[in-house]
Amino acid sequence: MVIDQQKFEALFKAPEGEEARCVIRAMDVKKTYRIGQQETYALRGATLDIYRGEYLSIMGPSGSGKTTLFNMIGALQKPTSGKVYIDQVDIAQLDTDELAWLRCHKIGYVFQTFNLIRVMTCLENVTLPMAFAGLDSEAAREKAIHILKMVGLGHRLLHKPAELSGGQQQRVAIARALANSPEIILADEPTGNLDQKTGEEMIELLARLKKELHVTVIAATHDLKMLQTSDHILWIEDGRIVKAARPEEIDFTTSEFG
Repeated sequence: MVIDQQKFEALFKAPEGEEARCVIRAMDVKKTYRIGQQETYALRGATLDIYRGEYLSIMGPSGSGKTTLFNMIGALQKPTSGKVYIDQVDIAQLDTDELAWLRCHKIGYVFQTFNLIRVMTCLENVTLPMAFAGLDSEAAREKAIHILKMVGLGHRLLHKPAELSGGQQQRVAIARALANSPEIILADEPTGNLDQKTGEEMIELLARLKKELHVTVIAATHDLKMLQTSDHILWIEDGRIVKAARPEEIDFTTSEFG
């Protein structure tokens, strides 16, 4: 497949003026799954704006639609109805090549289970997305070394995932997400498989990268510590956004957070 780089860069060019503040806009997004005659409503009409440089946490019990919303705004799934815009581009209208370019260049993904390639070193795991983006091998290697140093793993470049702790593996996953200089980082329960101390380190790292690199961080989480470092928090219940607040507006001692 031949990638028309200029075409895609023009398509996803960030808008100017007031609209430039909003990187993702979801409008009455619904998602329905049908098995035979049975319909399951995963999202029942979610509307939200996510702004550049924001740290947004999405909360909700299992089966609430939290993961579905996360996948919608991350261009991993298309809605049954409603619209999701990234830089004012309706992602439902994108073809396969355009979606691939979007996921490769605009969004970095961090998964709870790390999803590292076990037979590759840290350096190789981080350079792999750059190869897909067409960066030459020497430039990719230099950039990957820089990013791994940024996340505190400059001394582990040639180690494989099995030789790393859980926290170190998550750092590699974050470095890989940053490989192609995305504007958006999507983190799915990034502290879910980590102990408390290591989880706190990951939260601090994401907050620091948000500030230093001016990226937008969107996290699906149950981790109270992550909520307290967020700019905004959303609650999802039964496929609907039922609450949106800033951390300073929340009483974290209530039973809701017990």
